[in-house]
Amino acid sequence: MPVVPRPHPEATMSFLEHLEELRRRVLWSLGALVLGAGVGFWVTTQYDVIGFLTRPVRPLLEDGRLTYLHPTEPFMVSIKVGIFVGVVIALPIIFYHFWRFVAPGLMENEKRIFVPALLASVGLFVGGAALAFFFVLPFGLKFFLGFSTESLQPMITINDYFSFAMQVTLMFGFVFETPLVILVLTWVGVLPVRVLRRYRRHAIAVMAIVSAVLTPADVVSMLLMLVPLYLLFEISVVLAGVIERRRERRATPATDTLGEGADA
Repeated sequence: MPVVPRPHPEATMSFLEHLEELRRRVLWSLGALVLGAGVGFWVTTQYDVIGFLTRPVRPLLEDGRLTYLHPTEPFMVSIKVGIFVGVVIALPIIFYHFWRFVAPGLMENEKRIFVPALLASVGLFVGGAALAFFFVLPFGLKFFLGFSTESLQPMITINDYFSFAMQVTLMFGFVFETPLVILVLTWVGVLPVRVLRRYRRHAIAVMAIVSAVLTPADVVSMLLMLVPLYLLFEISVVLAGVIERRRERRATPATDTLGEGADA
């Protein structure tokens, strides 16, 4: 007698049971965020994380130090940085609970791509953020501060610097997710490779506009976003072609079998 696979218990839940499961996963994730934020604040204050994050701007300042205009500003910045570090610490736990919640409702081919796509999204985001922090920020800050003259003395506050640095870093991180979006859309059959190849020039123009808008107003920063983004786009087109050819090869035997059955 053939063994009939039993459905996953979480796949047969009622609507209210799904809501309860979602509430439980969200509470675990929030707890991880709170604990991670506490650990992140401790790490920030004990290991001079702020000193590390201000490295791009310190060589451009006369005394190498940022200023602050309110007594609570250093404390508030330490809290913000601690929360950011806490989010990074809690991400594995959040991803785990997110996966446990959505996995029962996914098909096998969706499960095969979900975890690699999740890991790739983290890698691309970290790569884009690292490029922004170690290369784009120093060039952008040097460009803007280069307009100072003998009659102008830069006085950058710690709050303004972190707002600018986080904006640039997060934008680079999110923009570098574009190739992953292309691959996922190709995998599910929404975006054919021929469309990517046909509109390649349009895509390059869009990437150039996005790079010019999102980066500091200098050519070097724009190229530091545009060139890697274009290379990632070309790599994603090649990988999308591989995915499409594999899908066609899997579909061909089934088509041939149906044709032989009809001839018989």
